Parts: sequence; C-alpha cells; structure tokens
Amino acid sequence: MACKSCGAEGQGRFPTEIAIHSRDTPLVFVFPEIYVCLNCGKPEFAEEFTIPENELRVIIKGDAAGAG
Repeated sequence: MACKSCGAEGQGRFPTEIAIHSRDTPLVFVFPEIYVCLNCGKPEFAEEFTIPENELRVIIKGDAAGAG
C-alpha cells in the first residue's frame, strides 16, 4: 500500500496501545493497529477502531468500576 502523504511504498503494520482519558475520567486503553510509512514516518490507522461498551461507559461517566 502506498503512503497517503509521500506516495512511497513500504509501510510496516504495528500493534499500538492508546490511552484515552479526560481530567475527570480514568484511563481507558484501546489497541488498534497502525501502518507506519517507512519512508516519511507518518502513521495511519490500519482500520477504524471501536471503543468497547464498558470502556466507553468509563469515558462518558467516569465509572472506573465499569471497565473490563
């Protein structure tokens, strides 16, 4: 797949960890995969990701007990 930024071929696919939180909520972790262009370094998500329902509840309500 060609990079959308520089057009180079040669992207690596890597697992990631993203922590989502606000000042009033605990950390919620999601684990999407990304492509990283091995020429310019720009990352792109391999696919859109969905935050699981329990973790989404934490983000909305700040309910740490709801996280799973």
